[in-house]
Amino acid sequence: MKKPMDLNKETAMRLWVKQFGKRQKATDFAGREMAKAAYNDRGSKYGWNVDHIFPVSKGGKTADYNLICCHMQTNSEKADRFPCFRANEKAFEIQKRQNHYEIVAKVDDQKAEEEEIVNFLDAAQGLKCWKQCRSDNKKVFAGYVKIKVEISNESDQLLERYGNFLIELFDTDSIFVEDSRAGCINAMNSYRLYGRSYNRTFIFTVMAGEIPTKEDVENLLDDCVILNTYSAYFLNKTGFESIQIACGMICYDSRFEMFMKCKKEILERQVTFIESLSVDELVKINTTAEKRLKDILSPNGWYPYNFIFTELKKNLEKYI
Repeated sequence: MKKPMDLNKETAMRLWVKQFGKRQKATDFAGREMAKAAYNDRGSKYGWNVDHIFPVSKGGKTADYNLICCHMQTNSEKADRFPCFRANEKAFEIQKRQNHYEIVAKVDDQKAEEEEIVNFLDAAQGLKCWKQCRSDNKKVFAGYVKIKVEISNESDQLLERYGNFLIELFDTDSIFVEDSRAGCINAMNSYRLYGRSYNRTFIFTVMAGEIPTKEDVENLLDDCVILNTYSAYFLNKTGFESIQIACGMICYDSRFEMFMKCKKEILERQVTFIESLSVDELVKINTTAEKRLKDILSPNGWYPYNFIFTELKKNLEKYI
């Protein structure tokens, strides 16, 4: 007989990764913000736990297909209500989908019509879409991360391995590497003088693309803190001599301007590397870094933000 699933922290963390991937903060179906580190923390405004979509009292099973990560307040508001309930002042309905149940937001007919998929083979729908594609003339922001690494290892395999790690961590293929001495993108040349090997310095650039919300900026910064935490392992177990990370943003007057200029400006942008992790002014004022850096002044626009995830650091130390 199969052992029933336990709703413990291990299960909750597995479900978080399944639903939200590597993000350290996320929004539940009702729109409330959660933090991965605040699991079952009733004292945190980001506290969350796992709820049954189809209530156990109605016959719901404790299985992945019937579980969802949600804010504690959302969980309390939903409780065992079925099929309709309200959470965070929004109406929801639990609907059956073949062999499982899903939580669906209830919307009026007009809004539902606006969210319909456009059939571009229908000229009327295609032209209606075209008329709606107007310029909103709003400021848009593009995020990026630059990592300065110094290596003593003669093999370029270390650089490729690190680049692949960045691709997985930041979930993007838009990563470029520059030989800081040669000044050319994707250069992987080593330097020797009179038979003596010197350390090589490279700049990795991660293009995060458009960042529409403060939550997205926070997630980008969280990824940088994760990378900063892993740096201690890389410095101890590989050929890295130093690793410095800079997280920044650029503001554009329109999305079109961002498309035109973003890649070139980010690749050519000079940053100030401070300690192991630094953030610029835009990242600072749009994240929790604002409170942590409240009394710190920076004449060059970059702020030291040498934070790590403590629990992750402790676990990594076991492998060093």
